[in-house]
Amino acid sequence: MKRTLILFFALFCTSVMAEQVSGLYNGRVLVADQTEQSRSKGVNQALEQVLIKLTGNSKIMQLPGIQKAVSNTNNFIASVGYTKLPARLPADLSEEPANQPGFSLQVSFSAQAIDQLIRWAQLPILPAGRPKLVFWIVRDDAETGRQFVTEQQFPDFTQRFEQIMQDRALPYQLPELDLEDQLSLSVNEAWSMRNETIEVASQRYAADGWVLLRFFTTTSGQVRGSWTYKLGDQRGFDDVRAENTEVFVGLAVNELVDRISAQLTYVPQVDTSKLLVQINQVDSFADYQAVLAQLQSLKLVRSSNVSAVEGSRLFVTVDIDGGVDLLISALERSGRLVNQTSEMARFSGNLEFDWMVE
Repeated sequence: MKRTLILFFALFCTSVMAEQVSGLYNGRVLVADQTEQSRSKGVNQALEQVLIKLTGNSKIMQLPGIQKAVSNTNNFIASVGYTKLPARLPADLSEEPANQPGFSLQVSFSAQAIDQLIRWAQLPILPAGRPKLVFWIVRDDAETGRQFVTEQQFPDFTQRFEQIMQDRALPYQLPELDLEDQLSLSVNEAWSMRNETIEVASQRYAADGWVLLRFFTTTSGQVRGSWTYKLGDQRGFDDVRAENTEVFVGLAVNELVDRISAQLTYVPQVDTSKLLVQINQVDSFADYQAVLAQLQSLKLVRSSNVSAVEGSRLFVTVDIDGGVDLLISALERSGRLVNQTSEMARFSGNLEFDWMVE
């Protein structure tokens, strides 16, 4: 009965708004000191962080020509700063203090220079409006059995997981695992990857999609696991193997985010596509400003100009990178624009949306 009620309410949930991610041009790495050698290495790592965040590809630096294109990092730096880290005792007493990071190096890169690099190299772009995912993580242990991974019970795992997700700049949430979660999704159901049950349990978090990650350690010490996800109409599954838990979470999460990001990215074109977007129900100047701000916030919109205002209808000409479908998807994910475009109008480059007042 409980499941039936949850499913009933889930069917009437409205679509959620994609989150606008900030700090995409900023990188942060840990360095031992403030020497030129540490600074140079740290800046390279920070630049790699930024390119991964912007493109959604953890292997972006392996593409031909990229290493050479970014060899002079001074062409991309806007500012550099250090923060002293508090002293700590090494977890391994054999670790020398000199090997511990002493500073946090924060690097801000020029958005214009990075965007020029991306356009020149024809790299994919992951828009700043990104879907939010709820992660269900299950560990199977020979002694304790199957358990949902929590920060309290598995602090090292969750800390590593959260750091990777922050580095990838993809919004996420770990479930509360309270009584409501326990009633809607048992640990055995999660381990069995029962998609419909996971879907229902995830509805309470108002996320755009969900992920189930499971893993166990073999008698030889190898960590094995798999993940599955659902985001809109997209689904995915893969198996992962690693020599230890820390390596496993890095491989699993990065491969997962790469797979999801590949469905959301676009490659900026030298020649942009010009479209006419009609927005209905723009009834006030505040609505007018909000619509223009929404369009200008989209990374794939290079420029926008008001063509006409007819009553409550606003007509805007936009130049975009990528395809029409990407623009439609981005506007729909804003949560305030309802697509009314006919198939024929879409092919002619004329889009129509209704504006929803908050």
